[in-house]
Amino acid sequence: MKVAFIGGGNMARAIIAGLCDKGFAGGDIAVKDPNEDKRAALAARFGVEGRASAGDWISRADLVVLAVKPQVLEAAAGEVARWIAPSATVLSIAAGVGVEALARWTGHAHIVRCLPNTPAMVGAGYSALFAGPGADARDRERAQTVMQSVGEAAWVQSEEQMHVVTAGPGSGPAYVFLFLQGLSEALERAGADKAQARSLAIATVSGAARLAAQSESDFEALRAMVTSKGGTTARAIEALEAGDFRGLIDQAVRACVARSREMAETYR
Repeated sequence: MKVAFIGGGNMARAIIAGLCDKGFAGGDIAVKDPNEDKRAALAARFGVEGRASAGDWISRADLVVLAVKPQVLEAAAGEVARWIAPSATVLSIAAGVGVEALARWTGHAHIVRCLPNTPAMVGAGYSALFAGPGADARDRERAQTVMQSVGEAAWVQSEEQMHVVTAGPGSGPAYVFLFLQGLSEALERAGADKAQARSLAIATVSGAARLAAQSESDFEALRAMVTSKGGTTARAIEALEAGDFRGLIDQAVRACVARSREMAETYR
């Protein structure tokens, strides 16, 4: 499978790295990006073909990945649309831009939307995939093959569900990083040095996540395993609940879903 990336930013680089780790040949991957240094770095690291502008090289791609920011996606899609082969799959990783808009901007029917997250940069990503009405089994297979190279890939049945994924795995790493920042700063105030506080905070989250992933218990039961009545953990949980910790998380998720829907309306 030959893959053309329109945009060579962080997520494109992560996917290219994942593909090459899975055995894809760099020569089967091309990247269009206006930044010469970025193209050169990708070519040097992965052996991919760097391109400054659109051309018939795009027509050789089985899969065209639209990997630019939402605000410039319409222009980028318009620039490459005439070069996309009729049998090719278009995979968009831009947040908030629906299949209807993508089909209109590219004049193409074989469209899959993808919402990846930043842990893809270390091969631990989660990507939600939605197949447009014109996508077939081959399109789904191509898209899943590419996104599984950087972690877990799962299909949603409706575009509306992409908003929920945005509020979870999509934006969720930022919630976790904020928690890590707060925990690290609190541990410093409690007496740890900066490096130790960072290490302790990361160990806290990574270990807990791994335990949860491997356990059949629900989150409440897992929390109870750590929380002895009248003990240190119980006192800490009481402080979090008094500050409406779960309520704040609920507010964050609702705000994220609302903004995702607003963006979807913007790019109709």
